[in-house]
Amino acid sequence: MKETMTAILMYMQKHVSDEITIEDIAVHFGYSKYHFSREFKKFTGFSAADYLSSIKIEQAKQDFLKKQRSITDSSFDAGFSSLGTFSTMFAKKTGLSPREYKNQVESLYDLAKNYDDTTSTSYYAEKIQEEDSYQLSVTIHYPKSYQTSITFVGLFNSSIPNHKPVVGTALQKKVQHTFTHVPKGKYYLLACSIEKTFNPLRYFVLDDCLRGKADYPLQFPKDSSKEIDIYLREALPEDPPILINLPKLLSDTFKFRNP
Repeated sequence: MKETMTAILMYMQKHVSDEITIEDIAVHFGYSKYHFSREFKKFTGFSAADYLSSIKIEQAKQDFLKKQRSITDSSFDAGFSSLGTFSTMFAKKTGLSPREYKNQVESLYDLAKNYDDTTSTSYYAEKIQEEDSYQLSVTIHYPKSYQTSITFVGLFNSSIPNHKPVVGTALQKKVQHTFTHVPKGKYYLLACSIEKTFNPLRYFVLDDCLRGKADYPLQFPKDSSKEIDIYLREALPEDPPILINLPKLLSDTFKFRNP
């Protein structure tokens, strides 16, 4: 399946508006549903169902933000059978209802821009525990001539960033950060960077932002005190969407300020 994974991801994106199921996709590529689901997660780090629901939400979000369409029409066009199902899943992955998300774009953009003008670093940890917590140093490498606004880096439970990180940081004018409250477990190190812009939607529709990740899942305590380099690149067609609401995470859940 590894050789056809890009084709599978592109096929799912192409048919995102259809009421397509994981079984339909498996059959199309000549697999049983069980084998397809198992191998899909093995090669991508996230489940096929999670990926399918995430790209549906991303399409709906782009519709009602970029095209100014109604939330209801956007949800049905993205393949959701009911507005209630869409709203519940949207809130689970972004932290806001679709209407709240749409209404808070300007205020959250102002917060992100104000943060962009500072030299501080925000640091978030899901749970603070002094015992059984570990460290990880990360260095971000940018393409030449790239002007970053904010770069978000985090350790996630899945390689698809549609949930809050276990630990995370928002870097402004810095390229290196050391996480100090990493709990025991297996995580995916992911990063994305938003270029300097006057367009508020660039902070919320992240399909064209630079992104990068560690080459392999990190296991703690095994990988404690390691130094990891992340090289940011342009998004590829097969990349999963970034659904997490980064400005809201910056606003609501970053608990620490590091000078």
